[in-house]
Amino acid sequence: MKNKANLSPLLSDSCEDLEKKFRELKSPRDIAKLLQVPYEYLVYYIYQIHPDSRYKEFHVLKKSGGFRIVHSPKRSLKIIQRKLSQVLYAIYQPRPSIHGFAASRSIITNAKLHTKKNFILNLDLKDFFDSINFGRVRGLFLANPYKLDQSVATVLAQTCCFNGKLPQGAPSSPIVSNLICAKMDSEFQRFAKQHGLLYTRYADDITLSSNKKELPKELVASYEKGGGKVVLGNELRAIIENNGFQINLDKVRLAYKTQRQKVTGLIVNKKVNVTRIYLRNVDATLHNWEKYGLKVVVDKYKSDYAKRRTIPNKEVSPFLDSLRGKIEFIGSIRGKDDHIYQKFIQRFEKLRHREEIVQLDD
Repeated sequence: MKNKANLSPLLSDSCEDLEKKFRELKSPRDIAKLLQVPYEYLVYYIYQIHPDSRYKEFHVLKKSGGFRIVHSPKRSLKIIQRKLSQVLYAIYQPRPSIHGFAASRSIITNAKLHTKKNFILNLDLKDFFDSINFGRVRGLFLANPYKLDQSVATVLAQTCCFNGKLPQGAPSSPIVSNLICAKMDSEFQRFAKQHGLLYTRYADDITLSSNKKELPKELVASYEKGGGKVVLGNELRAIIENNGFQINLDKVRLAYKTQRQKVTGLIVNKKVNVTRIYLRNVDATLHNWEKYGLKVVVDKYKSDYAKRRTIPNKEVSPFLDSLRGKIEFIGSIRGKDDHIYQKFIQRFEKLRHREEIVQLDD
């Protein structure tokens, strides 16, 4: 498209104004006005440009094996989607049970609610983003409480979707997924209250816990002690399946307080904590840096990173940012006065200072 508009990256309107303008949308041209995008530009990016030119595809290695396909929108479309996500966040009121893609909430706030529980049930929604198709997104904007015009709902869904579904990697996908899950979240909260449970969801990770001595049959129909097979209750399964999702049966986990209990990757038996493996990995990386030098650990980082996605152009900076981020994550969980955090951050700063001196000498 010739003479492309110079798009501002974010909207300056207040949340109240964005919500008001969203609910007053009557036509596709109103969408363009709301997003501060020329209408012709919006039409070009969602209808005229070839779909393969809208997104960049790359693969991310899953911890469980295999690859997850991620589609990242090109710059201009990303700006449009980021603006739309601003609007959708303005109209979304996350329930207390929602900790993914919500302001001031995280895997830490999610995990804290499930500490010191008699049992914890974890399950995962299969192919989460892929299962949210174009029809579901369009239907979201057509139904209560929005009841938008059909043409408006269609353009909004076209803006959010790629190949007929929510693309993992688009800035608008997280908030759209939360809007889609709002009905299911309400049903789970009623289910949890009825059976004396605590429910939370972080993206596609669902956790239910309780201090009750007996497992409600509506939650778990049967299970094998010692980490064996778990058969979920019909009522639990019905909530998920009736809302258009499927359970990843390979990721159903039931753990009692005598076992190691994890929620979104964090230990929660007595308090929220990182795993020993996480601590050992950080310690090993610092040890290798101390013993073999920065180049060796950066080369290993590049090798590991390449297995997951495209190798970053700058080699050292992403490694340092990644390692520092892991150490700061430990501090956010265990506290900044924790002796392990203090030891790691001091070693990191000492090594980085050493590298700076070497560069000056060169």
